[in-house]
Amino acid sequence: MAASDNMFDILELTHLIANDLSQHDLFLCCLVNKQFFRAFTPHLWHSITINQNDPILKFQSPEGRTGLLRNGHHIRVLRAYDPIALESFVAFGTTCTNLVSLDVTHSIQLYAGDSTTIRTSEMLSKGRRKGSIGVGQVRVSGPPMFGVATSSTGSGFFSASASSTAGVASPSAIVHSHAERQRDGETYLISVLERNPQLEFLVVPSHCLDCEVIVKVAGETLLSLEEFYSDADLWQREPTTCFQFHKESTTSDTGRIITGPEGVVEGCLKPTEGKLSHPLLYNYPRLKELQLEISARVNHNALERIRLVNRRFNFLVITEGLPSQVIQVLTLAPPLKHLTVKGDDGHHRAYADNDSTVKVAYLRHALTLEHLDTASYDFSPDILQALLCSTPSLRTLTTMEEDLGCRPFMEVELDALRIINSPWACTQLEVFECKILNVPRPDIVDTPVVNHVFNRVLPPGPPLGPAVAGDQPPLTGAMLAAQQESHAVQRGVLRQLGRLTHLRVFRLGRCSRDWDEVEYSRLEIRGIRTMAVDSYFDRNCLEFSLE
Repeated sequence: MAASDNMFDILELTHLIANDLSQHDLFLCCLVNKQFFRAFTPHLWHSITINQNDPILKFQSPEGRTGLLRNGHHIRVLRAYDPIALESFVAFGTTCTNLVSLDVTHSIQLYAGDSTTIRTSEMLSKGRRKGSIGVGQVRVSGPPMFGVATSSTGSGFFSASASSTAGVASPSAIVHSHAERQRDGETYLISVLERNPQLEFLVVPSHCLDCEVIVKVAGETLLSLEEFYSDADLWQREPTTCFQFHKESTTSDTGRIITGPEGVVEGCLKPTEGKLSHPLLYNYPRLKELQLEISARVNHNALERIRLVNRRFNFLVITEGLPSQVIQVLTLAPPLKHLTVKGDDGHHRAYADNDSTVKVAYLRHALTLEHLDTASYDFSPDILQALLCSTPSLRTLTTMEEDLGCRPFMEVELDALRIINSPWACTQLEVFECKILNVPRPDIVDTPVVNHVFNRVLPPGPPLGPAVAGDQPPLTGAMLAAQQESHAVQRGVLRQLGRLTHLRVFRLGRCSRDWDEVEYSRLEIRGIRTMAVDSYFDRNCLEFSLE
């Protein structure tokens, strides 16, 4: 007997070796000899994934079903794209009674590399360290051994060659109505759950939480459950704070971030409060608590990922949600150089302008911040003004997207009166793209053109063009005082902008307007009818006249 055969008598050593092998490598180990086959087969079958797009059908051929019946007791983690994929386990998975984790809403796209999924780290840790996407996802080839035919996807132990499965229809290939498919899938799921009372992790589609039998089995039989939830319900909890950290070294010459999975740390934080959307869960207090606390588990794991990032991860893209979550991400983040802020699906802020705790969280990064981007998002003008007064290294400020052919979302607008009262520290700014509004403009009068609502054609009137200074009547009295006050404010704003001596891009608005439902009005400056403008024309902006 060779020495290499004896080493597998030490189970701990075999386990350590298997943990550092990919699914592909485990498959090849099983082909070495009978000793290797016995040692590595349990590890090969430990985590099984049934993907909807598998080129070779799992457990649909006689060989695959025989393998399932013979090795089902090795399976600890089972992932499938839908409960309908569990059909083979009803008749041929009778030995599959040792499951610890079952996920029947699995998508292979979610598990590419180390990218973040909605699953908790505790659940994901139940899979294999290497090749955690499951069996049959790595291309391998090799000669048939032990009477088992290999396949082009490494699933020879779980299915059969393409030729032997010709004409075999998978559950997903059989035409069913949507209701029939759901009903059959629930039946298969119930059968698997009843055979595995020791399950600790269970993720199911939303419709399964409305099935009385499934909820009853989970509540009365699965007494070891630690996590039980519907993936869709967790995603639907809003607002969500998503974050994505990038390394500093992963930028191109144009400033765009170019990274692979190893250069990204990402996650999302979900609300931890709210009502259950499935009434049956209220009949089982333990299931109710599991459903409610899953958000807290996901959030804890996401925040742990932030705590572990090093200082090189100083590019942050954040989608703002609840104020407490924004504060947590910004507080745990390393000193940031690039910050991109996006809105949630509603594209609105979840906190008020006077929320000082959120402002303090942003100001933690003021000394190192070089690039700030809030394009197409209603970022707080109060926080933006505070950042401009506290960021000596800031080089680019972008609050507007490029000219669009559609109506923009809310965008941040700086207040002219606030600008003149607080000196900016960002004298190194090279790119300034932000609206400056709330400028008193007593010289402008708007007259809506009612007959031309939703009409792209300019209304009739005098020739379009700017007012001629000589034709304007002189201002007197209250109008003159208001105009002088307006000019004082505008000069203060221009004085602040004049300190930005490194500017190479300067935009205060958007040029292109080609949106539907345009509403026109006639613009008058000092009594002179000058032009027709649409409803998005800025009226309380800087005058930019020689005067």
